[in-house]
Amino acid sequence: MTAKLQVSSIHSYIDEELAIKVTGCKKSEEVTIYASAYDEKQKKFSSYASFIANKEGIVNVSSQQPIAGSYSETDASGLFWSMKHVDSSLDDYFEKSSADKISINLDLQVEGKKVDAVTINRYFYMDNIIKENIEHERLSGSLFYPKQKRENPAVLILGGSDGGMQEHAAALLASKGYTTFALPYFGVEGLPKNLENISLEYFQEATSWLKAHPHVNGDINLIGHSRGGEIALLLGTLFDDYQSIVVSAPSAYVTPGMKNGVFASVPSWMIKQQALTYVEFKFRFRTISSMLKNWMMKRPISYLSIWDDTLKNQEEAEKSRIPVENIRIPVLFIAGKDDQLWPSSHYVKLMEKKFKSIKTTQRNHYLYYKNAGHFLSFPYSFVNLPANVFMNIGGKMIMTFGGTKQGNAEAAKDSWRQILTFLEKNNKSDKM
Repeated sequence: MTAKLQVSSIHSYIDEELAIKVTGCKKSEEVTIYASAYDEKQKKFSSYASFIANKEGIVNVSSQQPIAGSYSETDASGLFWSMKHVDSSLDDYFEKSSADKISINLDLQVEGKKVDAVTINRYFYMDNIIKENIEHERLSGSLFYPKQKRENPAVLILGGSDGGMQEHAAALLASKGYTTFALPYFGVEGLPKNLENISLEYFQEATSWLKAHPHVNGDINLIGHSRGGEIALLLGTLFDDYQSIVVSAPSAYVTPGMKNGVFASVPSWMIKQQALTYVEFKFRFRTISSMLKNWMMKRPISYLSIWDDTLKNQEEAEKSRIPVENIRIPVLFIAGKDDQLWPSSHYVKLMEKKFKSIKTTQRNHYLYYKNAGHFLSFPYSFVNLPANVFMNIGGKMIMTFGGTKQGNAEAAKDSWRQILTFLEKNNKSDKM
């Protein structure tokens, strides 16, 4: 009898847990499953796990602990989140933002010989979801909504400092019954090249347009990650058009703009043609020398020390603090305690304290994940995609965003459930 791979579904949504089994083995035989996939830059990522077949000659990935592999604990999704870039000494960032499916190859080896292979397709949306490419006045983006529902609560999804839009996130959330708009605000044709002097009225235009869409019931929610979370919080302090806000790895302050992907001393946001006051970067010599030393020694670079320097003068930093206490709608905050890009966990604690100091009755929720970093949740992280810790940013410089692959994957899995619960709770209507 030849060993065979069995997968519960060849075609599935990216957030579905799959059952992977090996049958037809000999008792106590060692088998290894290899997984591989390519990101949007055609970088190859791979993982593996070895198991011992039980007395029936079966391996069940969902209930068995690997004896060796790229992950060590029993985990049905371990083969997916533990994939690493095959051409990097540490790892690299798995780039994914389009709504196209991802194909993952599974190879089965017994005694070092390949005996079976299966390709599975993971989707962000299927035929029950409609996608529209939006070009309306100065707005652009991708809209997704369910075919079977006429009016749904809507969600604006705002990306971070990488620019562009998170189509895959919008598509997946639409499959849960929402009309979703992946809205870019720089870095695409027709919009500013850099994150610089971005008008907050642009997001208001998008909100008004979305609210009037025939597949929207009038309720608009915001989801933003990192700089997108910064925008979402600012919009919540300034306007009364939203039902709820979800922010992951947000800043508590207005941060500077960026040029060519690097922080610069330019305004990031404007309203009524006036720039919002932003935190002025401050660098100590030892901070820069430490980062250069890590680069020379090919060690991952963290940006945390820069923020320690910048925020040391709290009186000065207060001038650029986002006045979140002015937000009158529920907010879900998500932060990793090991965020190495900026101290998002500290930021969320600061904002939680501000809300509690004014004794609001607001239905806020705060999620902190111990072993997670900057990329820990939707709309950037999904449990069944390679978890992101490191990024090769050029010139053999490796940047760390913090956390572990397992910690980020666990945070992505738990926070995704909580995001869906939070949205459902705050969008009660007979049209859901």
